[in-house]
Amino acid sequence: MQKLNSNTVIKNLIEEKKLLRRLQKKAELEKIPIINITAGRFLEMICLSIQPKSILEIGCGTGFSSYFLIKNLKGGSYTGIDLNRERIREAKKFIVNEFAEKKIRFLAGNALNIIPGLKGKFDLVFIDAAKYEYPLYLKAVGNKLKPGAMIIADNIFYGGKIFKKEISQHDLKSVKGIKEYIDHISNSKSFSSYFIDIGDGISITEFSKKKLQYHDKK
Repeated sequence: MQKLNSNTVIKNLIEEKKLLRRLQKKAELEKIPIINITAGRFLEMICLSIQPKSILEIGCGTGFSSYFLIKNLKGGSYTGIDLNRERIREAKKFIVNEFAEKKIRFLAGNALNIIPGLKGKFDLVFIDAAKYEYPLYLKAVGNKLKPGAMIIADNIFYGGKIFKKEISQHDLKSVKGIKEYIDHISNSKSFSSYFIDIGDGISITEFSKKKLQYHDKK
């Protein structure tokens, strides 16, 4: 492993900050939802800590969150899924350019249709797609999880709307889906879950059983 001097480290950090800022500005202009930097760094630290060998991202968009998931990936593989084909093309171009040496694949389409056909199992799953489908994503990955696998879900607070008593018709399905997801990961003997006030709220769930028991009460 090549050792880096302080000047090289600082230069790399500056270049990374410029890159991420450019991506943020582009997303803002094109009105593409992305995670904030704090949530991204959190994902980066999780990956650095647990060293996953197989990562699945549901709702990878243009690859902004993918960057943080893949950055410290060593000898493993990453699979990103998004419904939007144009965003998948952007993600692939960006990520492959940044991490050409890593095992990466991007799949365009409905994650609920794609996941059952994926081979192998994952030890890290990041969910950031249609909020009303969160419970369905959880169920879809049920038999794709390694024992001890971690599931991270973003936007758990949904702009604070899950705490409100009155929900607009527009947000009703999404809020219902998130609450249902929280109920599943909080009340299943298969999971141990924690909630962190980062960005728009993040849930961290560890899969603790060899076989998923979906929404079984403790």
